[in-house]
Amino acid sequence: MMRSRAASFAVLCVLALAGFLPSSTGALDINGFLPAQGGGDLAFSFSSEGYDEFWVGETKVADPGVGEVDITSLSVWFQWGFTDDLALVGNAAYVDADSDGLGGFEDSGAQDLSALLKYRFFSSGPHNLVGAAGVRTPISDYEANLPVDLGDGTTDALLRLVYLFHGEAFYFSQQVGYDLRGDDAPDGFPLYTELGFTTGVLTWSGFYSQLTADGGTDIGDPGFTFPSNKDEYSRVGAKLYARLGDRWGLSVLGFTTLDGRNSGETQGFSVGTNVRF
Repeated sequence: MMRSRAASFAVLCVLALAGFLPSSTGALDINGFLPAQGGGDLAFSFSSEGYDEFWVGETKVADPGVGEVDITSLSVWFQWGFTDDLALVGNAAYVDADSDGLGGFEDSGAQDLSALLKYRFFSSGPHNLVGAAGVRTPISDYEANLPVDLGDGTTDALLRLVYLFHGEAFYFSQQVGYDLRGDDAPDGFPLYTELGFTTGVLTWSGFYSQLTADGGTDIGDPGFTFPSNKDEYSRVGAKLYARLGDRWGLSVLGFTTLDGRNSGETQGFSVGTNVRF
């Protein structure tokens, strides 16, 4: 039982890093684990990503006006259990984005706050089904219509459904979602797949992340805005979590972009620390 609880905590912490990767939509991906009633988790991370090529529509280009883009962020992720089957999860980030191109684009500040209520409505042995609903909204008045900015500046409704298989040391998590976007941003369908295993104090995992947009414009279309773009991507990455005690540990994550549309060909990493209370 103690080993199973330790493995669950390790998976919770390493999956928390999924929400730390900055993107134009401030994506929040979740898993099927929930804390016990009255318990919670708090994680902080530093993330860095960059690109020097991006997709205009479906064509990958390099533009001297944009140049090389670097994005760093400081993030906080939290989770709290109201009951064993109901929890609040969320994240927020402070982002610094700049480019060395002729346009000299740069901005920094608080990005978006995302918060979801998670409810486990089915559990049988290693099988769990969790639903979640919540909101994402800007927490500062940043400029959202630039080639390099902090986000889309929209208030969005978020829906998630997650299947989780959790064995003694192995887990598989599959999220499907729907983002009802505000203003002229197209709605989105976030997909997040992860599998991993725990050996001793280490949890090893790999993930696949995909965002598909329902309509939207391409960069360069007549009258387009950057929030209205059909912003899509697919990414793969790996994560490692080291449990350093019963209540805290360290995490590291790396990822690369496989394909995209109106998005950057980004690669990046994140490091973080996680505390259970």
